[in-house]
Amino acid sequence: MKTMKITKFFLLLVFAVMISTFLTYLFYNSYVIENIIMLDMMVKVNDHFGLNADGDAIKFGMVMPGTSSERSITVNNSAVYPLRVIILKSGYIADWVGVSENNFILEGGEDKDVVFEVFAPEDAAFGNYSGKAKIIFKRTLFNK
Repeated sequence: MKTMKITKFFLLLVFAVMISTFLTYLFYNSYVIENIIMLDMMVKVNDHFGLNADGDAIKFGMVMPGTSSERSITVNNSAVYPLRVIILKSGYIADWVGVSENNFILEGGEDKDVVFEVFAPEDAAFGNYSGKAKIIFKRTLFNK
């Protein structure tokens, strides 16, 4: 009798593990990270304005304390299904940088321009400042 209870318990445990594995598989296939793009962000605080048109990073150029600068990037979904786009900022200038749109759905084949704006505080010392923008593309769960 005791052996039968142990056998039933282990069968139930194996069944629960199989169901859990299947549900985990479904979840990750529906809600997985497709791609991550890391971009450097740079700004120079100085006593005059200056432009930097290089396209290898988000380079805001030179700004004076208390002023701002904008750069635009095009985010593209080359997949045939929608992706959620999440933009995370880090580094010294993370709090200085605003993003026009964040945490949005990009339909398959769709492009969207996203504007990054840096604002140098009034008390910012002259110098070079940097940070990073991490753009995460996730599959949507049930297209939401």
